[in-house]
Amino acid sequence: MNRSSKITIAAILVIGVFSISIMTTPAFAEWDKTNYPKIQGTIPADNSEQKDTIALSVAMAVGENSVSDGKAVYGKLTDVNEFLVYKVVVITDDHAYYKILVDAGNGEALYVSDMIKKGDHKKISDKKHSDKAKKYFKGMSDEQIAEKKRQFKEMGDAFRSLSLQDRAALILHFMQMKLQWDGMSEDEKAEKRLEMKAMFKEYLPLTAEEKKQKLEAYIQSLN
Repeated sequence: MNRSSKITIAAILVIGVFSISIMTTPAFAEWDKTNYPKIQGTIPADNSEQKDTIALSVAMAVGENSVSDGKAVYGKLTDVNEFLVYKVVVITDDHAYYKILVDAGNGEALYVSDMIKKGDHKKISDKKHSDKAKKYFKGMSDEQIAEKKRQFKEMGDAFRSLSLQDRAALILHFMQMKLQWDGMSEDEKAEKRLEMKAMFKEYLPLTAEEKKQKLEAYIQSLN
């Protein structure tokens, strides 16, 4: 296998790990269904050049500083009410979360949701995520399912334990790799899924610290 193929597989592995351990939380499933107040930003959404926007890491830092505790695990530049903002998700240690809008120009927190607690997740309908989980765990015993969930939780914990700059770097890389994935043919996707599945078997049983080290090493390889 050449170096290019290895990088592609590693990137897809990161997409898979990141997607399952971070992006499948209800915070992301319901993000675009949130009704926001009429915020007033500093950069109009039709500013296509986007030269004056703050960095994602800055927006994530603003998000963390806007609540009493938690780690920013996601941020995306988008428009709300025709202004450019970063949508940031901050998750607490007990897996409650906040949704925060950060002005992409001056870094001001324009909106901070109330804390959404873990128990509130039951009120959120996310059939697509539920179906994917059922498919993944199909054929496993209760003990095997519990172990897999523990391993995925450790992956999420490992990601949250990274420095803010490393988390931002991985999010940006994830977005770039996701675009590449979307451009693949169905046959290419099927092949990469098999390769990714094999790598998961090696990756997931690692300790929490080993998972963190793997993520840090991967981020370093991007520089």
